[in-house]
Amino acid sequence: MNSKLVLKGICLSLLAFGMRSSSDAQTQRPAKKPAYQTAQEKAMRNPAENENLFKRNLNKMMPLGIISPGEFEESQAVAISWSFDYDINGNPSGMDLTSVYADVSAQLANAIQQECTVWIKVLKNSDTTLVKNNMVTRGMPLTNYKFIVNNGDDWWTRDYGPMAFYSKNLDSIGFVDMKYYAGRDFDNLFPSQLAAAMGYENYETSLNAEGGNLMADGFGRLFYSDVIPSINAEVGVHTSPWSTQQTNDTLLKLFNTPNLTNLVSLKCDGGTGHIDLYVKLIDEQSLIVAQYPSEITANDKKIIEDNYQYLSTLKSTYNRPFRIIRVEHPTDDNGLHTTKSCAQLNNDARNFINGLTVNGSFIFPSYYDGFTGNAAQHRRIMAFYKQTFPGYKIVPIDSRDLSPLGGAIHCITMQIPVENPIRFWHPSVDGIVPALNNYHIIAKIDNKSGIKEASCYWVKNNASAWNKSNLTDSSGYWIGDIANANLQGSDSLYYYLEAKSNNNKTSYKPLNAMKGGYYQMKLKYATGIETNTIESKNHLFTAWPNPAAESVTIAFKLVRTENVKVVIRDINGKVVHTQDMPQSAEGLHQYELNTSQFTTGLYLYQLLLDEVPLMSKKLIIQNN
Repeated sequence: MNSKLVLKGICLSLLAFGMRSSSDAQTQRPAKKPAYQTAQEKAMRNPAENENLFKRNLNKMMPLGIISPGEFEESQAVAISWSFDYDINGNPSGMDLTSVYADVSAQLANAIQQECTVWIKVLKNSDTTLVKNNMVTRGMPLTNYKFIVNNGDDWWTRDYGPMAFYSKNLDSIGFVDMKYYAGRDFDNLFPSQLAAAMGYENYETSLNAEGGNLMADGFGRLFYSDVIPSINAEVGVHTSPWSTQQTNDTLLKLFNTPNLTNLVSLKCDGGTGHIDLYVKLIDEQSLIVAQYPSEITANDKKIIEDNYQYLSTLKSTYNRPFRIIRVEHPTDDNGLHTTKSCAQLNNDARNFINGLTVNGSFIFPSYYDGFTGNAAQHRRIMAFYKQTFPGYKIVPIDSRDLSPLGGAIHCITMQIPVENPIRFWHPSVDGIVPALNNYHIIAKIDNKSGIKEASCYWVKNNASAWNKSNLTDSSGYWIGDIANANLQGSDSLYYYLEAKSNNNKTSYKPLNAMKGGYYQMKLKYATGIETNTIESKNHLFTAWPNPAAESVTIAFKLVRTENVKVVIRDINGKVVHTQDMPQSAEGLHQYELNTSQFTTGLYLYQLLLDEVPLMSKKLIIQNN
């Protein structure tokens, strides 16, 4: 079933903790712009400008067959904007070197430069010296960096920055440049400026969207929220409002992603509705998804659970369900979930999801500085991420002053993929496996120069010597076997792939295998992360539209074939409609109900499986 339709209507020592000083010199900057588009900025929209942008780029068409890489793939650089100071009119006036936001900029730059080049946007040439001296003062001198000097509005680089892509043959990189918020015109120019500095082509589009609301798996699937089609359908954005189909067609054309996955946006996330605030791909087959505790009463909890259940029906590029791991929600500083309502969450949109994956590091938003905050939860989430990202350096940055602005670490960073990549398509043989003597390995490995050789290295338990299995090229796939594995009892087997290109590059799968990020297979688990991986289950989704007038769509998910009945009851419990759906197959289903004959009021719709009630939800019908 087309995923675009299913959820229609349903992104020094203190450094280890993320420095947060209590000195009077370190203050918030009241003029700092939020991650979301303000009402004043929406009023500045100019549809004629978008139309001119469209016409101006008619002769510069996107190349065909591009590849939109995943953020978890190898990066050559990460772009950030250093935090600004502002004048009394709210315009950037210089570099902020003392606030908590400056602390975040410094910690980010330092963590990134240990993995790749950090590109830092500053306002004028003299700012480069200020930033370099400031980093030296902090004990984090810049060593792997480049500056880009241009005017700017704020630091939400993920949202205004370019979405990079590879050409079909992996021999060049280009940028997709989407229309950013009206009123932040300097930031909207950043992709073209970075493209010029790096020597890449920049392809402007009149699509209104932000990078934090787009997530690619690297193999043709694009996740996004309903905010994108909604914004492009609003009056005043384009000369003629776009239909959902037009928006979807544009996304497909820009990113070459035939599998479009439209998720319902959160309503209490600080204002953006971006998916990167509660869901993240950690590789092409695995997702982390936020899980709200019982204390939270905001409707976002139901939206996340609906989206989670929907995601659990999708299959990765390997034609098997995505692996989904749930991540707990941050507490308040007092260790309790006292931020419960929609209004409270909007004022402090904390999450542990909005992090940056860059080569061998995962930099994530923390809410603890070594002194204040929930120390127990911090230790727990650090252990969780070390287990979820084996071999990665886990870097927390205190984001308690970012979350009230509607964003965090991911929102202020943008990866640029590496040139000359070696890309692996490999259905991993890991997790719980059957007891076999041999385990077959298959991979499709690509590089612009071709692949010279590929190997699989593996070891059992704590053995010091790694075994090598040469992979052979068979009709475009590299194949081989982990032979004579002989797994027994609680044995573990670890493996990784190595590939060498004809232009003498060597890469690994997993990317950070040389740092301990191996695939692991076992006959059974003792304890561990598998307890965080939730099994798929039957689910009844929130009906849409709700309130409904002439019709309503009721969607549900089955994990196996079931005899289904949908029952509608009025407020008094009287059955007013029944629909039998015998032998409904595993997967997603939609039932369209004509509600024009129903009287206005509150109803309950219920899903029964073999006459056993599963779930009930409220439905409001409003007929004239």
